[in-house]
Amino acid sequence: MNRRQLLTMIAAVTGTAMIGANRAFAYDPTEVGDNIFTPEDAAFLDEVAETILPATDTPGAKEAGVGAFMTVFVSDCFDAEEQQAFREGMDALRDLAQDRHGTTFEALSPEDRQALLQEVSTEANRQAVVVAEYAEERRQQSLDIQPSADTAADEIVDPDAPLPHPFTAIHQLVLFGFFTSEVGATQVLRYEPVPGEYIGDLDYDGEPAWAT
Repeated sequence: MNRRQLLTMIAAVTGTAMIGANRAFAYDPTEVGDNIFTPEDAAFLDEVAETILPATDTPGAKEAGVGAFMTVFVSDCFDAEEQQAFREGMDALRDLAQDRHGTTFEALSPEDRQALLQEVSTEANRQAVVVAEYAEERRQQSLDIQPSADTAADEIVDPDAPLPHPFTAIHQLVLFGFFTSEVGATQVLRYEPVPGEYIGDLDYDGEPAWAT
């Protein structure tokens, strides 16, 4: 699975393009080194990530250190508005656990955690549809005005555009952090160091996708 395939998978699962990807994968100077999260935040995100990608016969997200990765990615690659939305997503999960169960997310049973995240994920998917429909409407309007500019709507900052659900960024970074980690790439996907032997015609044996 290469980077393009991973980003495509993340967009398919969460219903929207990966948040912050344009700054993570292109040269865009940012202030790095100052993590805006606490170790407690990273531990909380580890538990959320482990609920989404739990350990089975292969390691889960917690073993891959996804929580810590997420705090670095958001600190270095998200702008202030995206960082605020990410924090709102974390706070919403914490508040929902308290409201529904009277305790912290970390103290919930695996079944209660899964039910809670499924509820939030459903809301996020509904909002992703709203975002996608609005973007397509804007694109069509731009094409009517300037038919040759297929991406014209993407180049205009629209203050009225609906935003993704706060949980979407959390969900996306869980997937991205896990499948680009050493654990995810070598113990869940199949890893082949490059350069390596070229095999132009290889029978598919039903095994997991390749990490590289």
